[in-house]
Amino acid sequence: MKTRIVTLITILLWGINFALAGDFCVYEANYPGVKDYNVRVDTASLTILPRGAYIELDLELTISYDFQSWFFKNYNELEFLWQFNLPDQAVVTDFWLWYGDSILKPTIMDKWTAELLFSEVSSSVRNPGLLIQSFPDREGQVAHSLRIYPIMRNEKRKFKIHYLLPARPTNETLRLWLPTSQLTSRRSPGVDSLKLVFLSNQKPSLIGVDPGYELYRPDINGWEFKIGLDYDRFVELVYPTPITQKYFFSSYADSNESFYQLAIYPPDVPQQRTPRNFLILVDFNRFNTGGLDGELVLLLLKETMQQALSPQDSANIIVSYDDLTYGADRLLACSEANLDLLFENVLQRSFPSYSNFQVLMAAAANFVANRYDSTDIILFTNTDEISLSTSSKEVLADQVIAMLLPGTKIHIVDLENKSGLVYNSQYSQYETQLQSFFARICYQSAGNLFFLRYHSIKNILAALFYEMVSHFEEVEVQTRFASGYAYGKHFIALHEGYYPFKFPIMQTGRFQGSLPLDITVLGKIQLQKVIDNFTITDQDVIPGVSSLKTTWYGDQIHQLLKKPQINATILDIMDISLKQNILTPYTGFLIFRPEENHGYQEEEDDPNKRTNVAISEDDTSTEIIEFEAYPNPFNEVVTLNFTVPITKNSAKISLAIYNYLGQKVEEFRIDGNLIGRQQITWNAKHSSNPISSGVYFAVLSGSNWKKTMKLVLIK
Repeated sequence: MKTRIVTLITILLWGINFALAGDFCVYEANYPGVKDYNVRVDTASLTILPRGAYIELDLELTISYDFQSWFFKNYNELEFLWQFNLPDQAVVTDFWLWYGDSILKPTIMDKWTAELLFSEVSSSVRNPGLLIQSFPDREGQVAHSLRIYPIMRNEKRKFKIHYLLPARPTNETLRLWLPTSQLTSRRSPGVDSLKLVFLSNQKPSLIGVDPGYELYRPDINGWEFKIGLDYDRFVELVYPTPITQKYFFSSYADSNESFYQLAIYPPDVPQQRTPRNFLILVDFNRFNTGGLDGELVLLLLKETMQQALSPQDSANIIVSYDDLTYGADRLLACSEANLDLLFENVLQRSFPSYSNFQVLMAAAANFVANRYDSTDIILFTNTDEISLSTSSKEVLADQVIAMLLPGTKIHIVDLENKSGLVYNSQYSQYETQLQSFFARICYQSAGNLFFLRYHSIKNILAALFYEMVSHFEEVEVQTRFASGYAYGKHFIALHEGYYPFKFPIMQTGRFQGSLPLDITVLGKIQLQKVIDNFTITDQDVIPGVSSLKTTWYGDQIHQLLKKPQINATILDIMDISLKQNILTPYTGFLIFRPEENHGYQEEEDDPNKRTNVAISEDDTSTEIIEFEAYPNPFNEVVTLNFTVPITKNSAKISLAIYNYLGQKVEEFRIDGNLIGRQQITWNAKHSSNPISSGVYFAVLSGSNWKKTMKLVLIK
């Protein structure tokens, strides 16, 4: 009888930065340091529309504030802030704000100008809405910030965010974690229920919650659910894959551009793997690790296990909350249904502020000893509570090994990343707090030691679970149109060097040409290559919509953000962002207050006249240079008027237009000998090409003077 191996994964994930949850708060507009988090989320609804490998989502919230807080009880209006996370491949494309009976849509512009126009404290008028985002962190999360002004007494504010997200594929389904964690918070009341609408006649499955009600609505050809929410409630939506036979292909044409979306199974190869058995333990103190929380680790752990494991493998999970919580009472084969069951049983709780390391290790040793002869242990830990001398740590390490059966391998992942390094005089080197303790355990058991300080949790999990699992190291999808060619192709949900055998490869691309389309899929396994070929005809095409184009440009931005952020790359990102209305770390969605000035210049007696009048910096007299623009903001054409006093006339007067990066986009030469008021018209073009929305600067200059005025182009 073959010796079976049980893998014990002890995850001691000390610490949490609340990176996964959202936060709602209000504050006085000009003093954001004092915040009240008791904001009510009165209603929340999420509409989901599957689009092949991508999903369109509309998240709509209604919020209010009761003004009963002692430091805001005398206010009648405040500013609202919602901070939330989305995965780095989310493509945010729109933002709406209800303003009385009207629905306001945003203007996309560079982030710095959007922030200035929203919150310029020198103006008595503030714009009502701003949405911005940060750069992706190492774990693939992007922080977003939504600000709304004002939140008023006895009034509710309603807004909606639209974004696209690639689905997570498994063998037979597509999956999506609902953004429930962003609607609740430890510091905010959040929302107690979510209305979910899934626009498809195929009923999805919901894992992690029993809906309050479910209803098929023929009027929308979709399903409606009500989901009760608590903090740490994680809900996964599962629906059938659109792939029939071996592939799914959708295309969309817009003007001179054509785009496609492809999902295709890789070539069939016989699996060569050693069945493995895992016991996963999680011991998580929520106050230690920076940039990572236990909930995110569990979600990524489930995703990796779904990709890497098969029903030949077995697993169970024990999580240390206030008490030990078991996914099951035994090891279960790692089918999709069993993995759903294991994680559903352990996800819906809050992690404590202390560790149960000793209790959990004892339970793990008892579980393993009663079942199998040999054990593999993979320990994820960020504990810093074991404060012993070097010799005492070695003794304790040997005691941990002795708890388990001889021949047990122990691999450790140290997730502690807040404490400083300590000097080990025995080895004359600086190391993490418990490096010598963990190194002793790994060395004595022939295991490996990993550190979160140097690797992302995604890469660590992949390296652990793909060990002894056959997978593609590389995949390539070649496309050949009968007439034309494909270019600018992007993989969706790239597995970074680990490509499961049975999972579909998803790709977006831009092309010129027509069908039929010949496809070759190549997979590399060590030194061998396997190949599969397909031909897609017009009958195989699923008609796409404009969101397919948006997903391609969103993937393009995602690829550019991975490159070094030099000026050329930044300009490419901003150009795509402004043209395609896609939010990036360099741009923002700003909603202007209707029919009022926008806070970037002073009001005058005549509201129809936008004038910037300034005293010459190099002139000691009281003579002034009048310089004005109308309309400003403008849509297509702006008229620039100026009057230069006789004493300022010169043969060299110029009027130049610059963008916010200081690049000249237009220049006009003016006869400086002309006397009186002069007028220049600019049609918002550069070298006869229309330019993007944003802030520009008109610079009027003579031989020894210069005047500058800000222009805002809104399309």
